[in-house]
Amino acid sequence: MLEWLRSRRSVRTFSAEPVAKDVLERILEGAISAPSNTNRQPWRFTVVRAAAMRAQIVEAVSRKTAEIKEIVARSHHAAEYGDYGDFFHEPLAAAQVIVIPQYREYPDLIANLIASGGGDRTQFTTASSMQAELCSTSMAIMTLLLQAHAEGLGACMMAGPIVAKAEIQALLGIAEPWRMVGAIAIGHPAGDSPVRGRKPMDRVVHWIEEDNR
Repeated sequence: MLEWLRSRRSVRTFSAEPVAKDVLERILEGAISAPSNTNRQPWRFTVVRAAAMRAQIVEAVSRKTAEIKEIVARSHHAAEYGDYGDFFHEPLAAAQVIVIPQYREYPDLIANLIASGGGDRTQFTTASSMQAELCSTSMAIMTLLLQAHAEGLGACMMAGPIVAKAEIQALLGIAEPWRMVGAIAIGHPAGDSPVRGRKPMDRVVHWIEEDNR
C-alpha cells in the first residue's frame, strides 16, 4: 500500500484518449466514500466532459491569469512571475475531463448551543474555526485522486483555476451555499510525470513518546 501511494503523481499532461463514463463513476464513487465531519458529506462534484464547456472554463482561467500577468508586469516582480499563470489553465486544456469539487458550510451547532446558554461563542474553538466541511471535502478530493490512480488515469488537483471562480461558477450554475474548491484535471497520462522530492520525515513529524528511562 505504501509503495502504491508513493507511485501516485500529479499529472498535468494528457493524451486525447477519452475517459469512459463508467470509469468516472467509479472515481466519484471512491470520492464519496471519504469520511466527513458528523457524516454530513458536505460535497458536490460537477463533472465536465463536454469539450465546449471545458474550453469555456479554460478561456475563463486564461483570461483572468492574463489580467494578473499584465498587472504584475508593471511591478519589479515581472520576471519573477514570468509565465507562472499558465500552469493555472494548461493542464485543464489538455485534460479530457474537468471536475469542479464544491462544499457547503453547515451551522456550527456547538457554537449556537453556547450562544443559546448566554455564553460568548468567540471564547471557544468550535467546528467553524477548523472549516470542518472544507476539511471533509478535501478528504473526498484526495480519495478521488487515489481512485483515479487505481484506474490507471492521471489527475491533478489545481488551486490556480480559483482565480476565475466567479466565472466558472456562473458557467456551471454553482450558487450559494455551494462553493467551488479549485479544479481537478483528469485524463490518460501522456508520458511519465517527474518524481518530485518529499520533505524528510524528521522535518514534518514531531514525536511525543513515553520516557524509556
